[in-house]
Amino acid sequence: MTFALRGLELHGRRMWERECILEALGFIERHGMNALILHETDLLHEVLFPRAYFDPYAQWKSAPTRRGENAIQNNRVYLDHVLKLAGSRHIAVWLEIKELGFPDEVVEMRPDLIKDGHICPSDPFWGEFIGTLTDELFTDFPDIAGLIVSAGSPEGRASRAQNKCHCALCERTSLEDWYHQLIMAMWRPVGRHGKRLAIRDFAYKPADHEPLIAAVGKAPRDIIFSIKATPHDFYPTFPDNPAFGRLDREQWVEYDVMGQFYGLGVVPCFVYDDLRRRLDHARSKGATGAVFRAEWERVNDWWCLGTLNEVNLIAAALMARGEAVDTNEVCRRWLDDHGWARGCAGWLSTILREAWPIVRRALYIQDFMFADSSFFPRSIGRAWWTMETKHSLSAWDPSRADDLRLSPERLHAMLAEKAEAVARVHAYAERVRVGDPSVPPDFHEQLVAQADLFVTYVEGFEKCARVCLLARTSTNGRGERLHALKEAITDLESYGQRIRPLSEEARHPHQVVLLLDHRRVADIAREGRACLEPAK
Repeated sequence: MTFALRGLELHGRRMWERECILEALGFIERHGMNALILHETDLLHEVLFPRAYFDPYAQWKSAPTRRGENAIQNNRVYLDHVLKLAGSRHIAVWLEIKELGFPDEVVEMRPDLIKDGHICPSDPFWGEFIGTLTDELFTDFPDIAGLIVSAGSPEGRASRAQNKCHCALCERTSLEDWYHQLIMAMWRPVGRHGKRLAIRDFAYKPADHEPLIAAVGKAPRDIIFSIKATPHDFYPTFPDNPAFGRLDREQWVEYDVMGQFYGLGVVPCFVYDDLRRRLDHARSKGATGAVFRAEWERVNDWWCLGTLNEVNLIAAALMARGEAVDTNEVCRRWLDDHGWARGCAGWLSTILREAWPIVRRALYIQDFMFADSSFFPRSIGRAWWTMETKHSLSAWDPSRADDLRLSPERLHAMLAEKAEAVARVHAYAERVRVGDPSVPPDFHEQLVAQADLFVTYVEGFEKCARVCLLARTSTNGRGERLHALKEAITDLESYGQRIRPLSEEARHPHQVVLLLDHRRVADIAREGRACLEPAK
């Protein structure tokens, strides 16, 4: 079955570069997609004043009505240009945002919105503000197809789900009612302009997720429910999102093809099997649209296009069109797009399919998210907080609730998993070095260089994980682990010195340094040494 909407999502600064827009539109045309999604948390405030509150023609007194007014004027002309570029190719453009969002001038205009030091998300002003903002958006940019909104995301500037404000109004407003009021404030102007509104399923925990589903369920039927393939975020090891099939309305599925949680495309990771299964699941639950994220806002100057992870986007586009495509064909099309001889597609496909089993064993611990969005953990404490709280697998799969309790057997299995990741990546790199006669020499040279970085990357996770795991057992009174912890810290410190030239020599793009950051390694080692101190 073909998904009616097949969208490529830009979620970062690429959307502000004309050449990147043209490249994205070219990809959409070549691979049979039909929508471009421009996602930036505060995007509306980059292109609207809004003039109902801030006069664009005002003569300055001490400052402009909106800081950076010329940038807003620039952005308005640019967005209109992008809409024309897409429209000439019959490609729909959707904007994607998070609410609540607002410029600082709103707080100056309405200081009463701050209650006990926090922005009150329940104040009735927000309904008026969002409605006015949405109306101006579609008045000024009638070529926009629709709006996709994370309603009440913890990543917005204020949200009832953040639970910061405890004023009387917030205390008596249920989360479900708050979500519903927010959705309706946007839906009314969207409908008046004949456009569509999609509400994203973006909640960190089930306690926020269920009220969001209930609020969308009460909303008008023409509102689309856009659901991440996995709950909370794009974790390939997590269960399917339980929101699919819950509501009788149009649904979309969202999938990250760049790899925020599987190496960002700095190292290769072909997630063909997971992608296939997730899309099939979404279809079986009634989804009729699919959005594929090709960029992540937290890392600039980077997207999946041009990397080997572009194979994920190609596979996604073909699957969304209902094509029965295999990994060889995906690689053939990637090679075609990049001007390489397609004869090595079979070899490349075989190599790339080895990557995810390696990444899974390196960046995850028994399927729990150990990495910090593909980076080394920021500290031992953050690593455990990531697994147990922020990106908790057990929150969405209660059967895993006890799986981070470190019995000797479980610790052994976790360490063995990391050792296997290292063994596998060395085998991968050796196969890449051996190569194949069908691989063009220049392309082979690139693959070998990337495989070497892949080895270093996976080795780093093995060493970080060893310290983080042994530190937990040592602080739990397992004194016999202290010697092993000391050795692991020394090994990690040596590794940190080994990768330090990557940042000092500046030979690689900064994304490589981000993934192999000696400063994060040093922080983990320092915290590990602190764990040793009570035993002195």
